Amino acid sequence: MILVAADDWRASSMTERRLQELKREGLLRRRTSLSSPEWIAPPADHREPRPPKGYVVSFAKFHRHGLGAPPSRFMRALYHHYGVELQHFSSNAITVAAVFAMVCEGYLGMMPHWELWLHLYRGELFDAPTGTTGVRKPVRAGCLNLVLKTGKTERPREYIPVGLSTNHAGWDSQWFYLRNDDDLLPAYTGRLITERSDNWTYGVVQVHQSRLNPLLDIMKKLRSKGLTAALVLSAVHHQRVLPLMSRPLRMDEMAPGASSRDLKACRMSSEAPANDEVAAWVRAAIAGDFKPEHVNGFPMRPDAGSIDLVCFLFVRSSDSGFLLFSFS
Repeated sequence: MILVAADDWRASSMTERRLQELKREGLLRRRTSLSSPEWIAPPADHREPRPPKGYVVSFAKFHRHGLGAPPSRFMRALYHHYGVELQHFSSNAITVAAVFAMVCEGYLGMMPHWELWLHLYRGELFDAPTGTTGVRKPVRAGCLNLVLKTGKTERPREYIPVGLSTNHAGWDSQWFYLRNDDDLLPAYTGRLITERSDNWTYGVVQVHQSRLNPLLDIMKKLRSKGLTAALVLSAVHHQRVLPLMSRPLRMDEMAPGASSRDLKACRMSSEAPANDEVAAWVRAAIAGDFKPEHVNGFPMRPDAGSIDLVCFLFVRSSDSGFLLFSFS
């Protein structure tokens, strides 16, 4: 296998005006500091990323697909496990992680379950096509794809359908600088990843596999009742939540009786977006022609109409808890 030089970074297309649009859509925090703003448009002479000290490189699509700042604990676990920086994620990888996090929070009533994640997903290295067999070209952004494990197992049937969009033209030119509060994101180094690490394909150790069976049974029930990734994302946008942002409340805890201060900290906007706007956001991330009338068609807990999962047993092992449910 021959490795050739990566292409240069594409010049950023993100301007102050475009970043302000993301803020108005509830995808970026409002600025609270003139000396150290939450986000910065790259200067015109930055032909490749040169983030100031205390900043990392992010992409508009990441935030449209569920990334928020500061990052959630699950998001931090992902880049630690795969050994990557923020720019190494593909935009589809962000979507996959956001959907999984919200399935756990909004339908299972728990924080994202790490062993369940390892059971279902693996990391895959993406190279740019060269047109020549045996010749690989690494990419500077988007080299890590997160894909559902297949092969001889039934894992695709253990999880909800996740058909991802293939229309990502120009996403890697939509980069800007994001403030790295408390260094919760890996520092930007610009390093290239040319080989997949062994742990990108790690699963759950065999002796712990049976602990996942109750959760997998629930996943199959949710799938049989029609839950899809598109419906998950529409419910998330309806709630004005960024799945991969650190929040004081899980999705299922955002009930009317919750603290108004906590609810405000969870939501990126005080007003619910229009259904046609939500449908457009879903279509940008998930394959298919998602219609406005399907928005919030499979409500999350605690919304009215959500599936009632009655917890009857809680088991904790080490730092990983899991719930056993019955459908009522």
